[in-house]
Amino acid sequence: MNLEQLEYVVEIAKTKSFSAASANLHITQSAISQSIHRLEHELGVVLFERSRSGTFPTVEGKQFIAKAMNILQRVDDLKTMNIEASALTGELHVATFPSVMPYLVQATADMKIEHPRLDISIEEKGSMEIIKDIRSNKTHLGFIAIYTKQLREFDGLHFIPMYSGKLIVCTHHHSELAKLNRVTPEQLKLHKLALYRDGFVDDFIQDFTYDHGPLSILFRTNNSEAITTVLGSNMAATIGHDFSFYQHPLWKEGVLKLIEITGIDQPKMQIGFVQAESKEIALAAERFTLKFRQAIELGHL
Repeated sequence: MNLEQLEYVVEIAKTKSFSAASANLHITQSAISQSIHRLEHELGVVLFERSRSGTFPTVEGKQFIAKAMNILQRVDDLKTMNIEASALTGELHVATFPSVMPYLVQATADMKIEHPRLDISIEEKGSMEIIKDIRSNKTHLGFIAIYTKQLREFDGLHFIPMYSGKLIVCTHHHSELAKLNRVTPEQLKLHKLALYRDGFVDDFIQDFTYDHGPLSILFRTNNSEAITTVLGSNMAATIGHDFSFYQHPLWKEGVLKLIEITGIDQPKMQIGFVQAESKEIALAAERFTLKFRQAIELGHL
């Protein structure tokens, strides 16, 4: 067993594909397959199961991957370890868009263990509001969604892309809408929606109304719990970032169904961290980003 094999296992778990993992790691698919086969033989367990919908870790695989992530994180910590990093102090204000707050909490707890004198505050806001707060120095680090074309306007800000995304419909699995795997504009107009106040959702609704007519909107809110209540009780559906729903506990429990929106061209979207180009918080932000990403990837297994 070696570190490269641990990286292979983690990348396969993230991408749910041997071919995608090999492309991301810049090695051949046969090489990564042979390496995993040797590792499974050494461990005496099967780490992954392949199906038409992708490659997924077995029960034993999930346990191994969680430990592998922890080892790789510690290796990264050793690579970047210095005197400053061992005693981070001061303040770090972090914000995220809705639904990933549990991972923000976990990352904060992990940071406080290593840096007890670092004062961390966390909050939940829309992406555009987070960017505004970073420009005005109210927030140091933000986990946001952003149109790819808008990255050209990020003067003075540093963006670290982590995932790509798009807007989709989320509904209770017993709703009429849940009978569809894809929804057209005309079909979407027939169902009630509760919407989180988000710049991307607002843009979508504005364009949709112009091209296809008004939607049936029950209410708009900046409270993500209100959206969860509506979804869980089957009062209405909602529209939001696909990435955020993948982390939602009701989706993981099978209560919610995600539906692709067809017949509408959506602009490309990136999800990741944004921060001001400030040396004062660069180290704390870098370490928090690593903790947050690990929390998400562990929770996504």
